[in-house]
Amino acid sequence: MNGRLRSGAVALAASLAVVGAATTAHEIPDNGGQPQLRSEVARATAEVAAAQVPLRSALFEDQAAGVDQSVFPVAVRIPDIGLDADILSVGVDADNLFDVPSANSVGWYKYSSTPGGDGSTVLAAHVDYGGRPGAFFNLADLEIGETIEVTMANDSTARYLVTDNVSYEKDGLPADDLFKKDGDSVLQLITCGGTFDENRRSYSDNVVVTAVPVTA
Repeated sequence: MNGRLRSGAVALAASLAVVGAATTAHEIPDNGGQPQLRSEVARATAEVAAAQVPLRSALFEDQAAGVDQSVFPVAVRIPDIGLDADILSVGVDADNLFDVPSANSVGWYKYSSTPGGDGSTVLAAHVDYGGRPGAFFNLADLEIGETIEVTMANDSTARYLVTDNVSYEKDGLPADDLFKKDGDSVLQLITCGGTFDENRRSYSDNVVVTAVPVTA
């Protein structure tokens, strides 16, 4: 992949620190409902991220009580990088790892906000997977001012405008900012970036694209 999370949702950012390894599926670990990414390619990052994540219930029913599931994101389209992909609602497994979908799909961390809600809506995907490009292979190429469309289960569409595209070293992800649960609505897209270390089987960086809702 080419290069560019303090409230109850900090963990996802950490999880995503390993999204994008080329050899195996990359997952996002969750320490009490907040994910971190890990895989053979990026496990070291997940371990670093774990130290940043506050504990809270990982049960979806605790997080989504009263939430209208019709506004759960189900697809994302980014014309400028040729992306049109399904979004899968993802959580964590028995090892507290967040399951990032395989190559062609994007994962929505279901403990983050829904589109248009307060705080961050967090999407993660691989930059490459099993030797082929992942859904976020071209994420680092997105430019400020370009648009992102997120379709919800009720067939409505939320449009976003890219405001930032930044590459962070794996141990330097701003988790508090990326996974906030309050404040203005924002979309955060995360994958791996930078150089690939063949010995550690991990990328050096994370690419984080930030976008804000387009108001009529």
